[in-house]
Amino acid sequence: MPESTNGPHRVGHPCSVTAERVWVEARSEGGAGPRRPCDAELESRLRSALEADRVTLAYQPVVDLSTGVVVAAEALARWHDDELGDVPPDLFIPVAEHTGLIVDLGRSVLRRACQEAAGWAQPAEGSRPVVVSVNVSPLQLRESSFVRDVQNALADAGLPASLLCLEVTETAIVTDVDAAASTMWALRELGVQFALDDFGTGHSSLTLLRRLPLQLVKIDRSLIRRVALVASEAILVQLIVDAAHTLGMRVCAEGIEEPGQAQQLVALGGDSGQGWLFSRPGEPPAAGSAWSTPLAPATWLQPSVAAPVPLRGSDDLVVVADRLGIVTYVSASYRRLLGGPPMAPVGHPLRELLGVDVDEGPVTLEVLHHDGSTRWLRGVVQPMRGGAGVQEVLCVLTDITAEVAQDRALADSEELFRRAFSGAPIGIALSDFDGRLLRVNAALADMLGQSVDDLLLLTVGDITHPEDRHTDEINLDEARSGAVTGHRVRKRYVRADGTAVPVEVHAATVHTADGEPYCIVAHVLPEQLAGRR
Repeated sequence: MPESTNGPHRVGHPCSVTAERVWVEARSEGGAGPRRPCDAELESRLRSALEADRVTLAYQPVVDLSTGVVVAAEALARWHDDELGDVPPDLFIPVAEHTGLIVDLGRSVLRRACQEAAGWAQPAEGSRPVVVSVNVSPLQLRESSFVRDVQNALADAGLPASLLCLEVTETAIVTDVDAAASTMWALRELGVQFALDDFGTGHSSLTLLRRLPLQLVKIDRSLIRRVALVASEAILVQLIVDAAHTLGMRVCAEGIEEPGQAQQLVALGGDSGQGWLFSRPGEPPAAGSAWSTPLAPATWLQPSVAAPVPLRGSDDLVVVADRLGIVTYVSASYRRLLGGPPMAPVGHPLRELLGVDVDEGPVTLEVLHHDGSTRWLRGVVQPMRGGAGVQEVLCVLTDITAEVAQDRALADSEELFRRAFSGAPIGIALSDFDGRLLRVNAALADMLGQSVDDLLLLTVGDITHPEDRHTDEINLDEARSGAVTGHRVRKRYVRADGTAVPVEVHAATVHTADGEPYCIVAHVLPEQLAGRR
């Protein structure tokens, strides 16, 4: 979470309180609080503090969003002056940057962070170790001694290089990307990790993701602030997460202050998070102790609860409209699903795209493809409400065209079967392997002098002449065991009036697509007709 300017050492304060206001309020509370020094005095006192090693560190934990376990801790510079009191970083960092003291300050922070992190107890084998993160200023990164400074800090502390993550900003890199990349690669070969900090605030960050040896992208808090409130913000974060993951990088969200933001980040695929929801910057664990989980993940990780802005995978069509129903965003999947450029619906009424007016709730839509055919989409239309009512309308739709076509084909097949079954001139019956009649046609019902509904209350044994039931039972046992899959027998059925009906029955086992026995189908011919065949 950013705490000051683009400087490397931040205090974990998300509020927009300026350093000047901090000093004014401190003076007003006590009447004679710390005075506001001039830059020259700040430089002199900061130089003395660095020489006396009086700049200390606070740490803000970074948690795994899926477990709540601490996986990293960002080192943040703190300076208490005997006369000035606690000096806010957004006062002393700019002074350090424009006087060049930032190099000494950065070296001091790096050395102390490595020493303190080396004393933390690491989790059991198989768990992610806790990494210490240290911010790097542009001036540090351009120093010819920087690689050696990092090596010395690691060696003196006895900290494995893999447990150090250096956080760089675009500002620290863009003036000379090649030189910065060379320095970073030299440290990466030692095992040091790198994070691109404040992602989303610069202009060429996507290019940097490809050129630098990064393991982590930290999304700036300005993009997280409304991620659980505004669909377009959630979509932007989703794109960043997807891009980083495609390049093999993890994603950390900065400035998480509310459970809904964390819940949204989980739904978008974020890996870790940092912010006041989990912990404010503070003291690290005592030497020999491990970081404890600062907040139970149940606070934000509730699989049964939908994310505040329910986006889904890239296969879905995501559409956002403003409060007037005018489309403002369409995902790239529009081209694949509906055959046109994603910008085509933008600026047009949402009802033109959907084909109907939909206010809210689940929908199944028949939508026109650009080639003139139709596609079936199913999903949810959800108004995104704010203090002034509906601000946006979010639509997340899945292509179910193949499913609809399959259902229609099945319905057509069932209709054909129903017509062929019901209209057949010979008797047909379906029965299970216990002999219960499942379906009979009109021809069989007429043959036996009963209605179709009455026959479905009976078994094959009920309509079979008593003298022929034993043979039926033998044949049914063979069908159950699979020893025989079909029989052709002459037997007698019994009509409703008790008279016998000599018939010829062709019975066969019907199997499912998986090869499992399903039922027995019997074709029944009166004996006089069978004899003519």
